[in-house]
Amino acid sequence: MKHLLLSILLCVAGLAQAQSQVNLTGRIYKNDNILADELNKLTVEAEHKMDSARQAKVTELEKKKGRKLTTAEKTEIDKQIADAQKAMVAIKKGMSTRVEVEFKDTRNVIMTMKMSVDDNALKVASIPWVKRKALKAALAIAPSSQKCTYRQQGNLIIIEDDEEKDTLRLSNDGKYIYGKMDEKTKFKLTRAK
Repeated sequence: MKHLLLSILLCVAGLAQAQSQVNLTGRIYKNDNILADELNKLTVEAEHKMDSARQAKVTELEKKKGRKLTTAEKTEIDKQIADAQKAMVAIKKGMSTRVEVEFKDTRNVIMTMKMSVDDNALKVASIPWVKRKALKAALAIAPSSQKCTYRQQGNLIIIEDDEEKDTLRLSNDGKYIYGKMDEKTKFKLTRAK
């Protein structure tokens, strides 16, 4: 029985060792919009909250005015909600964050991130001209790529930057890399090469 257990443990250790030996050199993983899923989730959540937000606003105004709201006043609330929904949809369509990870060799990786924002989408979202220009200027001077070193531990890819470490997870079949932008926002990169 001990020999069987020892054999199984050695096999598992061998599989883990084989997985850690995957050579990532030359591989490219990317996602044309890592925020798309997150923006879709936020849009769905907001749509679910719209009815309760509308009712809360009606109740607040009725209490403040001491009477029931007129049809015109309720229509104005509905218009404000429709404008907010329109702005959410415009921002969702007008923003994208493209991420690409290219493994140059067994130690070096180039990470590229390109954010783009459509000016018309920002206009629809009622973002003032000065803020739109400031955002575009900030995006223009932001570095779009960074060369880092990495090390691999099984399915984990540990990106070592000067300031911090970032951990990505390679899928068992090697087709995807998973990561987190923050505690709540996860992303998936698909192998392109």
